Amino acid sequence: MSRARVLFLILAAFMAAGIGGYWFGRHGLDVPLPAIEQADAQSPARAPTGPVIYYQDPDGKPAYSAEPKQTEDGRPYRAVLAGEDVSFDMQAKPAANEGAGKRLLYYRNPMGLPDVSKTPKKDSMGMDYIAVYEGGEEDGSGVKISPGRLQRIGVATEPAKLRVIAEPVRAPGTTQLDERRIAVI
Repeated sequence: MSRARVLFLILAAFMAAGIGGYWFGRHGLDVPLPAIEQADAQSPARAPTGPVIYYQDPDGKPAYSAEPKQTEDGRPYRAVLAGEDVSFDMQAKPAANEGAGKRLLYYRNPMGLPDVSKTPKKDSMGMDYIAVYEGGEEDGSGVKISPGRLQRIGVATEPAKLRVIAEPVRAPGTTQLDERRIAVI
């Protein structure tokens, strides 16, 4: 077999795999995953419980709604119960009880912009403004990150101390002549 024919066959195989992957990605494919099924068989099955907290697109796309909704082709969004939702925060509190007993001051922009409102509204990207209650004002001098989010992004802490860095630092670069330091004598 000639080298050109082998290269053509390899190229054809890559194109077929790419087209097949694109088609399955667009149309979906229900393939049983044996490893997950075995893990589920070992642990007792738990039925999700709690109230409906949001609605998700039936195809699993990143489209969510607070109220029941339908897709463009008329299928209803899937109700997600509180027991189904994954929470990484240590103390998850419902938003309704957040301001219990406190006076509502204003609503602030979720992106940190200095835009505030007396009434609830959405920003230009469709995000809801965040309610600020009495005693909950931030002075802007610190950053608050939930413990769950710290764990997800892999933050590790340790006491600060002076030490020598033993690992080499490798970075790409170029060497150029500094023409300001050239002297002709």
